[in-house]
Amino acid sequence: MPLLHETTQGYQSALAGYCRTGNYHPIPGVRDAHVGHYRRLVYNVINDMLQSAYPLTYDVLTAAEWEALVQEFFSSHACQSPQVWYMPKELYQYTTTTEHALLTKYPFLTELLWLEWLEVELFMMEDKPATFSLSGDVLTDPLVLNPEYALQHFHYPVHLMPARQITAKEKGDYFLVMFRKPDTGNVEYMDLSPALVYILEQLAVKPCRAEELITDVCAALQIPVQESISAMVCSFLQRSLESRLILGFRNAL
Repeated sequence: MPLLHETTQGYQSALAGYCRTGNYHPIPGVRDAHVGHYRRLVYNVINDMLQSAYPLTYDVLTAAEWEALVQEFFSSHACQSPQVWYMPKELYQYTTTTEHALLTKYPFLTELLWLEWLEVELFMMEDKPATFSLSGDVLTDPLVLNPEYALQHFHYPVHLMPARQITAKEKGDYFLVMFRKPDTGNVEYMDLSPALVYILEQLAVKPCRAEELITDVCAALQIPVQESISAMVCSFLQRSLESRLILGFRNAL
């Protein structure tokens, strides 16, 4: 019985290897005339999943570049995750760890791939419960940050403009936060200044009042508290409440 199991497993591995590489050697029980259908079907599933995960990248690359990338990935990368939805992340990992030639032609591609994958990951992540109240005052009550978020620092504005239009002159420092809305599960993002990044980092530590955040950010920037800064922070906090980047207010003890 163990021998039979090992033999069957060997046949399965041989068929899987053919589906990945296209290199076929006769396999007992497999009709040579029909085996090409297996590879076509499996490849199409992988290709469709990658297109769904990376629609912006698919649009940027030429048809030949996309086909070659997927074929290389499918043939030479041994996927590790048992979760099918997680497989597209390995395309990002494969492209970056192999220092793929496409990264030279499209310098922003690493960040574009990561932006697209992060949207999938945030959408699929496990729920992170938070305790908060919808009743409160943005100026006086401690604010509770949505824990289902990710802060990012990019060097290309892949979240702000069509990737096809990005050139070397756009290279710089760009900050954004991506977060999952609790009511719909949709993933949204918000462009940030460094000062607003600092505010979110403070809220990630603990709920804070607007007054505390204004004082802290001015101290970090080594500038006096000004009415314009206060107005900017309060406007950001209000927008964050409306978008559910900030969930609400800490419940009174």
